Amino acid sequence: MSGLALSFTALIAALTQGDLAAMGLRVDTLSAVVLALVALVGATVLRFSFNYLDGDKRQAHFLSNLHLTLATVVVFVMAANIWLLAASWIAMSLTLHRLLLFYPDRAGARRAAFKKFVMARLGDVCLVGALACLQRATGTSDIASILSTLHGLPQMPQSVYLAGYLLVMAAVCKSAQFPLHGWLIEVMETPTPVSALLHAGVVNAGGIMLIRFADIVALNAPALWLLAAFATLSIIIGTLASVTQTTVKAALAWSTVAQMGFMLLQCALGAFGGALFHIVAHALYKANAFLRCGTLREPGTKGLNLSILWIPVSVAILCVLAAYCRMEANVLVTLVAGIGLCAGLPNRRPEQALTLGALVLAASLCGHWLGDVAIARAAGPVSLGMTAFAIAGMALLVGLQALVCSTFGHRSTHALYVHVRNGFYINALLNRRFAS
Repeated sequence: MSGLALSFTALIAALTQGDLAAMGLRVDTLSAVVLALVALVGATVLRFSFNYLDGDKRQAHFLSNLHLTLATVVVFVMAANIWLLAASWIAMSLTLHRLLLFYPDRAGARRAAFKKFVMARLGDVCLVGALACLQRATGTSDIASILSTLHGLPQMPQSVYLAGYLLVMAAVCKSAQFPLHGWLIEVMETPTPVSALLHAGVVNAGGIMLIRFADIVALNAPALWLLAAFATLSIIIGTLASVTQTTVKAALAWSTVAQMGFMLLQCALGAFGGALFHIVAHALYKANAFLRCGTLREPGTKGLNLSILWIPVSVAILCVLAAYCRMEANVLVTLVAGIGLCAGLPNRRPEQALTLGALVLAASLCGHWLGDVAIARAAGPVSLGMTAFAIAGMALLVGLQALVCSTFGHRSTHALYVHVRNGFYINALLNRRFAS
């Protein structure tokens, strides 16, 4: 609880006194918001773990690795230097790897951990390459100095554009976007607290990194198109696969693939404030979903329910972003869409909730472009084209989802249902490749 109190103290300090920097660490609005989120989810997962592994002779080993993983996340969020950020990014993956192998005798755990290790190293190479390009272009390793230096250059060096591509690919690897998603839907042999921490926290690192370097990524229109393509494909495949699964954890894992796609699509559209809002709301919902997926509670019983916390926390984040990030109309519309997407739309069947969520997002994408017009800022062909592409993707998703859900059991669409449930076999092909 002390960590939770400190994180909210840091948030208040960042809002009232501006950015704080010392010893290679920095607290600004972004880091303070994410620190509060990490502290809340981390405290809940740790408390759950004490009971979950009670009596297990390796409980102390598990808790030490869980604390270490949370520590690397905190350093990553607060890093003021690009090389400290890279070191914590890599360390986050390595400490998580140890948690994924908590039951090393399980073949499924070993396979998923190995795939995660390979994809993480690919993301590491992309991030380190991007940061090296940025230091070469600016001559400094301080993140704030890099961003301010680039703002003052009359013409962007080619290395900055290369950094944009590499940052996008690092985020795609870290946030398990299709077709690099296979490890995320297989890490079910690990203890439930690890699943909650992974899906509610670590997998968000790609989006947080893009938000941190938003000014750089936004300069590279082809990189944004690449990000939008990965994100839209992940939304379509992840959403369809999630409603066809027969186990709770598999459905939640595919849902995370889709939700990370929604968040990265917001980044591609320039709604970085909306992406941060999405991270907060989704993390609270998904942590609660994983920690409760093995329990049934009678109405009226007491217990901590993280899903209800998204409302006050999201409202607080919205107020912070509105006051200190000068949100424009397009971001506000996307935030409204995020409310519908991340609240889980209670009392509705999954296919109804996801269809409504897709429709709301499609409306928000229209609002993204209309927001540009509303503030007298001409929408260029890149912005208009990307918005149209995303809307077309959402329309395709709604059509396919309606087909899969409404014709379930029909012989004519049985094959489609099977293909969707298996994620169109991309992961199976990768498993065969890793096995060979």
